[in-house]
Formats: sequence, C-alpha cells, structure tokens
Amino acid sequence: MDTDTEPSDEPEYTVNRSVVRDAIFDAVGTVALLGFALVFLFVGVRGFVVGSSLPLSAAFVAASLLVAGAALDLVPPFRG
Repeated sequence: MDTDTEPSDEPEYTVNRSVVRDAIFDAVGTVALLGFALVFLFVGVRGFVVGSSLPLSAAFVAASLLVAGAALDLVPPFRG
C-alpha cells in the first residue's frame, strides 16, 4: 500500500493568484488617481493663469493635492 500522497498546490495557487491580482489593481488604481490629480492640477493652474475664478481654481489645486496624497497613502483613506 502506497500511503505517500503529494500535497495539492491548489490553495497556494489560489492565494498567489489573488495576491497578484490585488497588486495589479492597486498599481492601476494608483496610476489612475495620479492621473486625476494631474488633471485637477492642470485645471486649477490654468484657472490661475487665465484669470478665472480664483476660489474655484484654488479648490481644484487643493483637490489635486488631496487626490495625489490619497493615491500615495499620505492622507487617511476616504472609506472606513
């Protein structure tokens, strides 16, 4: 009787796959948030240069800093 059985790699494969998927989603999310931050910064700075509404331009610059900080985990997360 052969009682030696090989352990299954299925649990490790599942865990590794979910870890890699989470890492890819985190990287894509960070790049997307930084892209939004650049758009907000561009709109805010353009508002300052063109002479648009100064409070609105300042709000866009502040929003860009907040979004960039959230993307880089420098501010507390928005969700609980």
